[in-house]
Amino acid sequence: MEQRKLKKLLSEMSLREKIGQMIQLTGIYFDDDAVLTGEVGEDQPPQWVTQYAGSVLGMIGAEKLRGIQKKYVEAHPHHIPLLFMADVIHGCRTIAPIPLGQACSFHPELVRKMAGHAAAESASEGIRATFSPMIDVSRDPRWGRIMESFGEDPFLNGVMGTAMLRGYQGEEGKDPAGNKKIPESGIAGCLKHFAGYGAVSAGREYNDVEISQRTFREQYLKPFRMAMHADPAMVMTAFNAVDRRPVSGNKELLEGTLREEMGFSGTVISDWGSIGQLEEQNVVSSQKEAAEAAVCAGVDIDMMSPAYMFHLEELVKEGSIPTSLIDKSAWNVLVMKNRLGLFENPFAGMQGEEPLSAEAKKTALALACESSVLLKNDDMLPLKPERKVFWGGPYVESRELLSRWAIFGRYDDVETIREVLKAQKMPVRFLPECEILTEEERRLWQAENCRIQDSGEQDKEIPEICVNSGKQYATLDEIEPEDTVVLVLGEHEAQSGEAASRAFLDLPEGQQKFFDAVAGRTSHIVTVILSGRPLDIRKIAEKSQAVLFVWRPGTMGAEAVVRLVYGEETPSGKLSVSIPWCVGQVPVSYWDVKTGHRMVETNPENRFTSRYMDIPNEPLYPFGFGLSYTEFTITPPIFEKQEREDKIDISCKVKNVGEVPGAEVVQCYVETLCAPVVRPDRELIRFRKIFLLPGEEQEVKFTVNRKELAFYGENMELIDGDVQFRFIVGNSSRSEAGSILYAF
Repeated sequence: MEQRKLKKLLSEMSLREKIGQMIQLTGIYFDDDAVLTGEVGEDQPPQWVTQYAGSVLGMIGAEKLRGIQKKYVEAHPHHIPLLFMADVIHGCRTIAPIPLGQACSFHPELVRKMAGHAAAESASEGIRATFSPMIDVSRDPRWGRIMESFGEDPFLNGVMGTAMLRGYQGEEGKDPAGNKKIPESGIAGCLKHFAGYGAVSAGREYNDVEISQRTFREQYLKPFRMAMHADPAMVMTAFNAVDRRPVSGNKELLEGTLREEMGFSGTVISDWGSIGQLEEQNVVSSQKEAAEAAVCAGVDIDMMSPAYMFHLEELVKEGSIPTSLIDKSAWNVLVMKNRLGLFENPFAGMQGEEPLSAEAKKTALALACESSVLLKNDDMLPLKPERKVFWGGPYVESRELLSRWAIFGRYDDVETIREVLKAQKMPVRFLPECEILTEEERRLWQAENCRIQDSGEQDKEIPEICVNSGKQYATLDEIEPEDTVVLVLGEHEAQSGEAASRAFLDLPEGQQKFFDAVAGRTSHIVTVILSGRPLDIRKIAEKSQAVLFVWRPGTMGAEAVVRLVYGEETPSGKLSVSIPWCVGQVPVSYWDVKTGHRMVETNPENRFTSRYMDIPNEPLYPFGFGLSYTEFTITPPIFEKQEREDKIDISCKVKNVGEVPGAEVVQCYVETLCAPVVRPDRELIRFRKIFLLPGEEQEVKFTVNRKELAFYGENMELIDGDVQFRFIVGNSSRSEAGSILYAF
């Protein structure tokens, strides 16, 4: 629709119609089988709200949504279509690894490609907007939602978030009138949570955030600034407060920082109930005041709180809110719908569900392989197919390889590791079943109904371990000291995700006992770990000869595990988040700022340093770390100044000196050598993944812009010159192939 026609439409709409565009309802008001992703209050929306609501979340299915859309458009006075949204977090039907795992691939193009498959599957079933990607910098594994993030590094979050956003929104073109258009196979993306939510105190969900403005702006806002280049359709407000001011009522942050400073021109949507939550946070005394605070702050859509639906109309009529604010927010929503082509075709993209495509499964498999991180390997992996091997652990026969946020994924589409091994005719034996959780742990984690079901299609109970009565198992007593055992262990999917904060990061009790029993029989153990977060695995690592961390790997997870263990694929993942030595270290990050009284290797006994007396300072495995089945060399970096004085090129050569093909991630970090304020120890500034054959060498060149190195000084002034930096090249945050000094 041309802009002049869209403006004419807005001018003709009634106040209730405009307010309706600013209200998002859960799909349960339209369909009993809709997915519920939050708490619903007792008060039912007024009838006019249900009639005029601009968007709905949590529904899927082309035939169903066509029917709802047809009825809605026909009844609407101006025939404005609904926008169907949902939490498509790491896949729609074909489920990829969790975002925290995807970031470990250090392969943004593959992440973009997988997001494109998720968008196509979503659009075909009526979903045209997602609440993803989440680019909260997250360095506290106690926080359950760390699984949705791209980890602890601001730059990596920005790169991966941009790639995923571009995958969702597709190759945007323009209509004859010059309006931006997301293709019918694309969906509107949403950057979240703006901002700072990854720093919740104590890692506890919905908790407050206490960070300095300098850290907030340099680390936690950086991914959002980077992703603005991909033109996000939406940005979601965070639950937390920043400097004690809740985001959903913070005009300075939303209008000032997000729109004016960062140039965001899309739609701002609240998180579920976060506007109504302002009353809980005692910054307003009523839902009416919450509505006023949020609309004045610039929140365009209220997701499932009572504030807008019960109070906006009254606030306008009494003069507390000017109509211009309502017009502005309604306009932002209409523009987003126009960008999706819904005015021309309210059913755009609704082709109906198709079987999982071979291409989507291929991409998901590649991403599952590249996301997996080999943490330890004492000449154990890869296993030879003819080797006598026992496989055990709860995930050998479980289809639960998805996550709580794979709300439309189906277990029926997931192969088990046992099925993959059987199909490949591997000469393996299986150990007795081991439950993922004990009964007590199941009650604690509410695991029986932990996973949100989709559209009634998974109402049947799916057993955690699919054991047929006829199966024969080896006993633990049959394991000899020279035997090799592959154990596939990990969290239950209920133990990570939203509302899944943990104080302890151990494996479930029964699995730890099972591991100890096997370790009592043999030391030749390969441990494969599935998890939505870093875990405390030091005891596992001590007693294993190889450790492979596969996160929650998705639909193709079983095949990925088998391929990696037997060397059909070479591990290439690098940690997107540090794995702590123990929970007492967290939050822990490689970019923690420099301190005085630093602990140094030359004097480890000095207690008057910044150190723990009872545990190491360093994490068990640092950010950027990951092993391979081959070896690489990286030459010390050299630099070349460009004609433009604000840019330099940093280059090095990487060579595969091993015997099998593989991929290395060359990582470039920057250290500020002297500044008027304390700076991080180092920060990732560039990376590149290089695939090399044995003996192959390739040059890697990074171009760095001076403005990217800017930081805030003593009085929050921006410093972007007259500073000396050290650029470090290596293959993890704690390894150096060499470094160079340069002053901008």
